[in-house]
Amino acid sequence: MKKKYIIFSLILALGLMVLIQGNANSEEINIIGSSSIQPVCEDLVEEYKKNRSETDITVQGGGSNMAIKCVDADIADIGMCSKELDNEYGFTEYELGREGIVVAVNPSNNISDLSAEELKCIFNGNITNWNQVGGENKSINVFVREEGSGTLDAFKTIVMNQTPILNDAIVFNSQGSIKQAIEQDTSSIGIVSLSYLDDDIKALGIDGIYPTEESIANGSYLLQRPFLLLIKDDPSNETLDFINWINSSDAEDILDENKIIRGV
Repeated sequence: MKKKYIIFSLILALGLMVLIQGNANSEEINIIGSSSIQPVCEDLVEEYKKNRSETDITVQGGGSNMAIKCVDADIADIGMCSKELDNEYGFTEYELGREGIVVAVNPSNNISDLSAEELKCIFNGNITNWNQVGGENKSINVFVREEGSGTLDAFKTIVMNQTPILNDAIVFNSQGSIKQAIEQDTSSIGIVSLSYLDDDIKALGIDGIYPTEESIANGSYLLQRPFLLLIKDDPSNETLDFINWINSSDAEDILDENKIIRGV
């Protein structure tokens, strides 16, 4: 009986050692925040894990405000934030680069350029018809992101100067849905990231400057914002390894493919 008890105890101890060792070796990084940064972050994670399959990394959207809250509450290891911060939380910020925000319309729209003031008046409801800015006699349908979106926050700060956006603006919870709506609505105008720009929508110039990698890099294009990764003090080794890898030359191609402008 005593021999059986000893064997059972050894098996139990061995099981506990395996369990503890498994937990010690588990590597997990939770990344939460801006849906604008989410696609490039997912691409970075996919490339990073090719040689680090043991690391479990999850990437979730939710907005820049969600990133701040989750990092502060230790729910996220890394927060994705697409707006300037006054950093009252004391986060360490790692800038992936800068990204342009495109004011987009349907390709059938004959307008190709607006002044910053005209843009402001469209989004606050003082201009309601395209013929007021030299276009066709069509009512303007304004598309925006939801409150808390880094894209919307940047637009409100840079263009609107905190002037309220009109109440009739149609709100979307993702840039992909705004892009799709602009493709289908010839009277629409909306804001999306430069990475979403293709032949299905048309980018407007602002005061004669169009969104390009060059105009964003030299600062001449008005609508641009940082892509930040936020962490708190004392991050895990796994989190630091991922951040350091992103800052290495190994990540450059992915950042370029996602139209993230560095060295601004």
